[in-house]
Amino acid sequence: MTKDLLNIGFTSFLMLVFGFAVFGALQFSRLAQFFPLYVSVAGTVCTAIYLVVLIIRYRKENAPSSRVAVSIVRPLRYIAWLLGYIAFIYLVGMLIATSLFLVAFLMVESKMPFIKTALSVAIVLIGISAASSLLGVYWPTNLLGL
Repeated sequence: MTKDLLNIGFTSFLMLVFGFAVFGALQFSRLAQFFPLYVSVAGTVCTAIYLVVLIIRYRKENAPSSRVAVSIVRPLRYIAWLLGYIAFIYLVGMLIATSLFLVAFLMVESKMPFIKTALSVAIVLIGISAASSLLGVYWPTNLLGL
């Protein structure tokens, strides 16, 4: 699979998401549908235009020598990190999951030293706590009740 085909596939997926969001926004009450409807219509139009440009460019540059093969395994590893983070939030809660996820991710993937990792985690936790208290966000309970 080439990079161009992956880009076309992902753009098509985004256009479908925005298209379904249009129909979802139409189910809202009249006053509540303005922002979601206009954003989803604009997203659908922009991704459709971009998709047409990508397809035209792909057809012009369809020479086999210009194709670059792309590995799908690398992005799947990061998707697995994100899915694990979401599952961990469900299991132990937002703050604990965020701190443990950041420690693991920063030390394993970016090979960041422990001091910088601890400082980064502290800054993120302070930011989440401040935003939660200022905005009045109450995080949902987790599976373990921590």
